[in-house]
Amino acid sequence: MGDALWLAALLPVLALFLLVLLGRLKTVWSAATALAIAVVLAVWLFESPLDTLATGVAKGLWLGLWILCVIVPALLLYRLASAAGMDRLGETFAHYLPRPADRVLLLAWIFPSFVQGVAGFGTPIAVCAPLLLLVGYDKVRAVVLPLVGYHWSVTFGSMGSSFYMASLTAGFGVTAQDALATRTAALLAVNAVLAGGLVLLIDGGLARLRQGAPLLLTAGPAMAGTLIVGATAVPAVASLAAGTAGLLVLVSKRIIEARQRIDNDAAASSADPAGSENSENPPHRPSQAFSAGRSAIILAPYGYLLLLVLPIFLIPPSRQFVTGTLELAPAFGQTMTGRGWVNEPVDAYLPIPLLGHPGSYIVLACALGWLTYRYTGRWRGTDNRAVIRDWLTAVRGSAPTTLLLGALAMVLVDSGMVTTLATGIADVAGASYPVVAPAVGAVGSFMTGSSTSSNALFAALQAEVAGLVDVRPELLVAAQAAGSNVGNSIAPVVVLIGAAAVGAVDSVGRIIRRCLLPMFVLLLAVVGGVLVQLT
Repeated sequence: MGDALWLAALLPVLALFLLVLLGRLKTVWSAATALAIAVVLAVWLFESPLDTLATGVAKGLWLGLWILCVIVPALLLYRLASAAGMDRLGETFAHYLPRPADRVLLLAWIFPSFVQGVAGFGTPIAVCAPLLLLVGYDKVRAVVLPLVGYHWSVTFGSMGSSFYMASLTAGFGVTAQDALATRTAALLAVNAVLAGGLVLLIDGGLARLRQGAPLLLTAGPAMAGTLIVGATAVPAVASLAAGTAGLLVLVSKRIIEARQRIDNDAAASSADPAGSENSENPPHRPSQAFSAGRSAIILAPYGYLLLLVLPIFLIPPSRQFVTGTLELAPAFGQTMTGRGWVNEPVDAYLPIPLLGHPGSYIVLACALGWLTYRYTGRWRGTDNRAVIRDWLTAVRGSAPTTLLLGALAMVLVDSGMVTTLATGIADVAGASYPVVAPAVGAVGSFMTGSSTSSNALFAALQAEVAGLVDVRPELLVAAQAAGSNVGNSIAPVVVLIGAAAVGAVDSVGRIIRRCLLPMFVLLLAVVGGVLVQLT
């Protein structure tokens, strides 16, 4: 019966994966179908009473609401910027980053990883997918590229929340936590460079890879090395520091190229006196200056978002204050199943800190951006009702799916199906379990849409299995964390955030299909890293 149970627990996961992947149904109906299968199995095989199911659904709806608090203001941010003319900024990006490879690496690899450092839960995709859209990418690729490019920064992003969850759940002390940080960072550092290469290949094949090689081979090692050093020193800022290193490399590269161009122009002028006379008063390019100023105004809400988030979350006392003050959180009592699975009571489940939630800062950025548009005249002539109508239409398209996916995730958790599935995989794998440990983490984040939740579910299991197969527990928990990063990037909830931000809610299946091969490559890289660390 044990084998039947873990195979049964696989059915809702497989159903959601195939339904979304094949795209036969809209994502909302795929989620509803998978939820119905999960409810039937929970009652029939896992002996979950109605109060357990009701509590699981309630937790899931709250999880969905938490995510919607990111999606809804992110959609408004995009609508405001679009109404102010964001769709016309492609030429400005092309001017300051003339190489397409540099543009895609910035917007799909470096910048989303930087944003992930302080604001996770899909925020980097919600911010960067619209920026890729405005430089000419179609809606599907605008979401696919940052999903592939940023995944490596998740564990040490959001001020290290996912990493600390893994360490605490596994019961690690200071020494073991330090070892976990080093091992996890080593696995993800390889994927950081690999992700940049995959972004280039997805964008334009080998030709784009060759074009982007100079930035990839300088920013990649810089971000990877910074991630390892940062994780060893202060895990909470490792991803932020790595993303910053990438930005600094890009800026330095552009400065060097600008100086070389000036030197080349000067040399050409010296060789051509007539050209030198003409170059004494080079033609003024007011359109470019205006374009730069206009671009700064139009992108003001995104700038405000960073200016608001960075100083507050980088300073520990202010971070602790905003994340622990004015919290909204429901309480749930203990529930259990007929098979003995117990869900402990929770006094404050998944709190929404009004001062510390990413959505709060996106709302404030929207308000400041709108005031900036009004003050500078960018909002003149805009149809306010049309903006609000488009925004609410996008919200209605994404909200039901988000809530259903949240309910599905928590029904699977509270019925014991998720842990049953992971335990069954461990039993079947036996001594070869270290090879499949990353896949367990990926399954957890695929279902819950959160690397943090995956680590909360499976880190203790990974540490326990490590003792049975005679492997250091820090290695299997590191494999869990790194694998959850990969699964996070094809999680329907996370994909939905990016799809909603660009108005492509019905393209979730297409986006996941486009992500599958690169994510498989990245998961294999994690498995290879685990095997290397085993020796």
